Amino acid sequence: MKKYDIIIIGGGASGLAAAIAVKKYSDFTVAILEKGQRAGKKILSTGNGRCNLTNCRIDNDCYNGERTLLGRLSSDIESTEEFFSEMGLACKKDDQGRVYPYSMAASSVLDALRFTATAKGVDILCEHNVSEIRKTKSGYEAVCGAEIIKAGSVIIAAGGCATPSLGSDGSGYVLAKKLGHSKTNLYPALAPIRTDINLVKALKGLRTYAKASLSSEGRILAEQTGEVQFSDGALSGICIFNVSSIAARYVGKAEIILDIAPDFKKKDISYMLFTTKETRSSLPCEELLTGLFHKRIGQSVLKNASISLNKTCGELTEKEIYRICDVIKEWRFPVTAVSDWSLAQVTSGGIKTEEINEKLESIFAKGVFFCGEILDIDGICGGYNLDFAWKSGYTAGKNSAEYIYDIKG
Repeated sequence: MKKYDIIIIGGGASGLAAAIAVKKYSDFTVAILEKGQRAGKKILSTGNGRCNLTNCRIDNDCYNGERTLLGRLSSDIESTEEFFSEMGLACKKDDQGRVYPYSMAASSVLDALRFTATAKGVDILCEHNVSEIRKTKSGYEAVCGAEIIKAGSVIIAAGGCATPSLGSDGSGYVLAKKLGHSKTNLYPALAPIRTDINLVKALKGLRTYAKASLSSEGRILAEQTGEVQFSDGALSGICIFNVSSIAARYVGKAEIILDIAPDFKKKDISYMLFTTKETRSSLPCEELLTGLFHKRIGQSVLKNASISLNKTCGELTEKEIYRICDVIKEWRFPVTAVSDWSLAQVTSGGIKTEEINEKLESIFAKGVFFCGEILDIDGICGGYNLDFAWKSGYTAGKNSAEYIYDIKG
């Protein structure tokens, strides 16, 4: 039977950060229990393999869920860049404030974490699937098949439900439930939004710059501007991902409204189209939008404006021109679903924050701490979720070490 001062369930971003923080503040024995064959596998897939590990602008409004969690993070880690600099990892910023490893390779981030943890004496035990955490007189024990591992404190960093192929399958919520915890509703986030396949079938594979507004019953719930991708029965792209967390809560009751010419006012578009109508009067009406949009996008706009493609540009009526303008500025796509967990990058929702204290410690089981995606907070694209993972892991690790100091006297 193995025994440690602290065990960490989950060897992802927050779990590795927690282990490093424990060893920074103590000489306590630490083990990471990772059910996969390798720790940090999900880190390798982030940022398209480049690992967008933080952002120059970290603000509460970049997060959904229980934002009060952000105020509980330890101030001892001044910045994510400093955290990694101490591990020998150089960083670089792009023109949008996203921070990457200088190598632009996610493997560099994982190597820095693993090398540091191992050098500090952290045991990383892979293929250790924890099925239960049991309270004992002297602390806790984790059940891993036939093996029992004892510890004075436990950090649950098991992730959420997103991308189960990389290890996040929701098992952490089961462990937490057995300790008395409950969770909010869980939703796929940073994921494509599914819509009426007939609206996007002809557009599959295309991209366009647009302002995407998530609307329900005439109320705008969220807005993002950027590249929208049309895929098989879905809308995708960063700006769509960023509203997916909210859209998941309004499936069947919301729509995505695309303004595919956000740099122009409607009156400017109408003036342009009336002018083009005259200069291209003898051409097929589908040429009206050539020069503004990809041909297939232009054709779909006309179709959604109920324009017959048999007309010439010169035959278009004033009302038809205005209908085309309406679609360009307010192209509507009903939200029929958010893609499943296999395509989601993060989990929206998680362990209820009223069930953990300011140290990220369970109010039901003293000495049990939570960090990372298992908690009820999720960020938009741009390094925000990983930034929370590093900082919440660091906070949980530091406070777990302090807890062991207290019980050892």
